[in-house]
Amino acid sequence: MKGVMAKLVDSQQMAFIKARQIMNAVLIAKETVDSRQKQKKPGILCKLDMEKAYDHVNWEYLLNTLERMGFGRKWIQWIKQCISTVRFSVLINGSPTGFLSAQRGLRQGDPLSPFLFSIFMEGLNSMIKTAKLRGWLSGFEVGRNGDNSMEVTHLQYADDTLILCDAEEGQLKILRVILVLFEGF
Repeated sequence: MKGVMAKLVDSQQMAFIKARQIMNAVLIAKETVDSRQKQKKPGILCKLDMEKAYDHVNWEYLLNTLERMGFGRKWIQWIKQCISTVRFSVLINGSPTGFLSAQRGLRQGDPLSPFLFSIFMEGLNSMIKTAKLRGWLSGFEVGRNGDNSMEVTHLQYADDTLILCDAEEGQLKILRVILVLFEGF
């Protein structure tokens, strides 16, 4: 999986992808904010840090995302087995009391988890990109006007997401809708 991740997840995701560095996201964020300040144009910078992000991954949504990305049924079944056969035992007064099965989430420390989490986060990435393409969100422009400039709407690194948009009520409403929808996953 490690070898194909760069093709599967968008360039806005910096973590866990070969040849992408989290530091790049920091530098891009700094440049976009500096550029926006020089333009003296108001904007919104929303930093999301998902609490216990790995614990909240919805397996059904993750498996559907893998299917949409073109993973074969056998691969999806293998991944399903890896994530859904986890069992936990609770100790009460030092003695195990049976086993509980996990219903969602990815295991911290599992070498597959960072890649699966990056794929899971493609849902949020896709919604933000769609909102930008439809003209509902405008990001911060960085670089000189013309051919060398680019518009940055968001950056993702692990469970942190930075969203940049114009300071307009309509864009805040769209951002809220996106976040509420993603929370449902």
